Amino acid sequence: MPQVIGHRGAAGTHPENTMVSFQRAFEIGVDGIEFDVHRTLDGHLVVIHDPAVDRTTNGSGLVMAMTLEQLRSLDAGAWKGPQFAGQRVPTLQELVRATPPNVRLYLELKAGSVHYPGIEQELVDLLKAEGALERTQISSFDHRALVRLKEIAPELPLGMLTSCNHVDPVGMAREIGCEAIHPMWYWVTPDYVEAAHAAGLKVNVWTVDEPTAITMMKAAGVDGIISNFPERVKSA
Repeated sequence: MPQVIGHRGAAGTHPENTMVSFQRAFEIGVDGIEFDVHRTLDGHLVVIHDPAVDRTTNGSGLVMAMTLEQLRSLDAGAWKGPQFAGQRVPTLQELVRATPPNVRLYLELKAGSVHYPGIEQELVDLLKAEGALERTQISSFDHRALVRLKEIAPELPLGMLTSCNHVDPVGMAREIGCEAIHPMWYWVTPDYVEAAHAAGLKVNVWTVDEPTAITMMKAAGVDGIISNFPERVKSA
């Protein structure tokens, strides 16, 4: 049975990357939660997917151009439904502390030092301070950030995110020093998983919401399924 990983919490039914969404994922009984991290103007690590706040809050502008106080003044829930009004953008520290110890943290770094100089070190420092380094896996499409993270903390599990059908994803992930590959599910076959496993790599696929796709990924032998509807993965 693959790990059930709630995408941005339980984003199919709740406002993504908010505490109410993560709490719903915990109630469902997920093995892990996937979420996204940016940094505010005044240096706080926050949990939000987009570089701008426009889609998921009642505000406008770039996260990197806002202070934490400005960001936290925004409503991050009402867009999903009036019952979620008043939800705020969480800080990474807040989410780490609220996550049960048996739930793994799948942290997606949206951008490394190319946009947030020094963020890799800040992430490692925070996770160590919270005693969460061992139960966290950091993934990113910014593969240079993954290389930097491996230099800073060789023991930190890493996941290489991919969205296209790479010629040699296994070789790329091994060169970086990753624990896992996180491919878009559409490209994953039993042969893909077998090649990754032969190299000692796990395969955690995203974002798998439809029952047919969930069945296909289970049959392919993946290690984790990232889904907006984790309850579907558990019941499939």
